[in-house]
Amino acid sequence: MNKRECMKMNEMFKTNPHKAITRVTINSFMVGSLFFILTLIWTMNPEKFSSWVIIQLVLAIPLLFVSSLAYSKIGYWKETKLWDRFGWFTNNLGNIFVLNVVGLITSTLFQTLSLIYFGLTISLMLIYSIINIYYLPEQFSSKLFKFLFFVVVMILGGILPVLGVY
Repeated sequence: MNKRECMKMNEMFKTNPHKAITRVTINSFMVGSLFFILTLIWTMNPEKFSSWVIIQLVLAIPLLFVSSLAYSKIGYWKETKLWDRFGWFTNNLGNIFVLNVVGLITSTLFQTLSLIYFGLTISLMLIYSIINIYYLPEQFSSKLFKFLFFVVVMILGGILPVLGVY
């Protein structure tokens, strides 16, 4: 990787200690909620839910937990770029899994509503990304990458299973 590519990657993930603290707090709440939801599913009969729902709920827990650990390092480590990148990846993947689960559970009774949910979620994230780019045009490639990551995981873990592609 040449110097210019390294600089672009550094622009894509800028460390923000205040954002890191907030994410640790949100992740803690999310992990507790996920444990509650999984307990509820297990008591209701897990066979009522698709394997995609169970898989993404179960995987979201360690992703969000480890994201909190990574983001907590930002508060006291001198070098934080790798922690921030790892925290971003695990945080976003875990949260997208949770969003996918809502659409997948909805699809068991209302497939059209589920597809509307996914479409609305992606549309709102597009608007969010456009506003970010408007205010920070120099971060266009970063915001585009993050939006595309979001869309790809939603399609693979949410929309395609709803459509019965796999």
